[in-house]
Amino acid sequence: MKKKKLLGLFLAASMVLSMTACGGNGDTGSAPEKEKEESGTSESAEGSGEAQADQADDASAEGAGEAEGNGSSDPFGRYEEPLEIHFVRSTDDTIETNVLANLPGQTLEDNFWLDTYEEELGIKIVYDWIVKGDDEFNQKMNVSMASEDLPDVMCVTATQMMQLVDAGLVQEMGSVFDEYAADFTKEVMNQEGEAPFLAGKKDGVQYGIPVTGGSVDSVDLMWIRTDWLEKLNMEVPETMDEVMAMVDAFVKADFDGNGQDDTIGMGVAGTGILGGSFGGLRGFFNAYGAYPGIWIEKDGQLVYGAIQPECKTALAALHDMYEKGYLDMEFGVKDSTKAGEATAAGKCGFGFGQQWLSLTPFQSCKDNDEESQWSAYPIPSATGSPASVQADLGTNRWIAVNKNFEHPEAVVKMINLFIEKCWGETGDNGVYYAPPEAEGVWKLSPIQCSMPNKNIQAYLDIEAARQAGDTSSLTGEAKSIQDKLDSYYSGSDEGFALWGWERIYGPAPSSYSTINDLSESGRIMINQFVGAPTETMTEKLSTLETMRDEVYTKIIIGEAPVDDFDTFVEDFNKLGGEDITREANEWYQSVQ
Repeated sequence: MKKKKLLGLFLAASMVLSMTACGGNGDTGSAPEKEKEESGTSESAEGSGEAQADQADDASAEGAGEAEGNGSSDPFGRYEEPLEIHFVRSTDDTIETNVLANLPGQTLEDNFWLDTYEEELGIKIVYDWIVKGDDEFNQKMNVSMASEDLPDVMCVTATQMMQLVDAGLVQEMGSVFDEYAADFTKEVMNQEGEAPFLAGKKDGVQYGIPVTGGSVDSVDLMWIRTDWLEKLNMEVPETMDEVMAMVDAFVKADFDGNGQDDTIGMGVAGTGILGGSFGGLRGFFNAYGAYPGIWIEKDGQLVYGAIQPECKTALAALHDMYEKGYLDMEFGVKDSTKAGEATAAGKCGFGFGQQWLSLTPFQSCKDNDEESQWSAYPIPSATGSPASVQADLGTNRWIAVNKNFEHPEAVVKMINLFIEKCWGETGDNGVYYAPPEAEGVWKLSPIQCSMPNKNIQAYLDIEAARQAGDTSSLTGEAKSIQDKLDSYYSGSDEGFALWGWERIYGPAPSSYSTINDLSESGRIMINQFVGAPTETMTEKLSTLETMRDEVYTKIIIGEAPVDDFDTFVEDFNKLGGEDITREANEWYQSVQ
């Protein structure tokens, strides 16, 4: 493929993609928000099959040579001569405020994580460029790809991964991973099976190594101010009829005693209507057996959840809530932060969202009103059967290695060291992952492959210790979290700021007690499309999703009748949805 053609392709992709750099798998760790990745795809390069086959053969030979040169395939083997590896990355306010501000003298380019790689592996990290924010990173990464001015190692979206493969710019990594990955690394990165690896694979060859993350961490939970429930002598709702009765009671109760009709029944963030932050409505839809934004299986075929008839039923219920005054009349222009301000001000006591919400909007509520209490519960049901909750695949980035980089095994060694330091027997989670003084210190590492089940396992370890009446034997991440809970239970001013952690990992009802129950009962529905975005997805899905959100919002506020949902479904299919569904099913059948 000619460079000019590549430039047009990459620049076009930059307009529809949103990504996170190697500098953060945000997500679903113990707390940070996981943003929805926009879908996209690649365009096949001319003669790509031949190029990929030659590329894979060359990489395999190169890897074998490295093994001989190092004397062994030691997963933690240190290079005798310093090895310089060039990366690129993004940063954000949380890194500047929560991490570097608490580590005097350390920077993104000079910190203890980089020192660790240099001291233990002989690897010196150099950043060719650092930008702030996902959008700027995405734009700069696409320009770098188009000009073929690439670092040695980069973390990219599935779309970009395939574009790099088709252009012959990256090397095969499957055999290198198999040879150099430590046993514990393989165990950790395969906790969710092969799904995280699929989007980094083409024609049976593994090019991208997944930056693994937890899928169950992305589910929506039902968050309720239980102190309000207690004042009204009401039970936790299990059906949507009971939810509506609770919302009505909340709106009419005037808990702040100001005599004004200013309580919001359910928080909704119109600009993130299907996101996982406060005010997202995925959990609400899930209560009706609707799964917008993910692909689900019906009769052996993949179907796009947002155009299924169950969504129409949920939209009708939302419109009814809007008409009754249960929703903020201006929700359509508010993001999750703005929507969350109502909870902090004591004006809203109910909503849906992910497990970490107690750390931000609800902690602010607690700070303003010590008597307030928020708890996380399973999604209620409107169907008569227990509701399942949708989840995104926790992996949304892949590590790509420049075809010209002579030491691909070094990347795997870095992955080994990161995982071992954070969760291995010889590591120290309280130092390398989440020390009390700098919660997100793991973000300083250029490599951040996570343990997908780490959060739910930490909860189970803590809960077992609680039941035994002795938490002193806890180790690793479970100990780091328990230390936070102990600080909260101490009643100190410093501990009060950790109330949000107790609501995530404390006794039921808490985030992970609920997620564990959902997991054990088989009520978590993970997106069934986990491959690299198809051609039509890249070209049209972003536009179709914008249309979806606009139609949904218009139906909720009454600017369009509920039956316009049927017109939306027809338009969705005509404008590319039918082709996308066909391509998704072609991929699905190929991996069965």
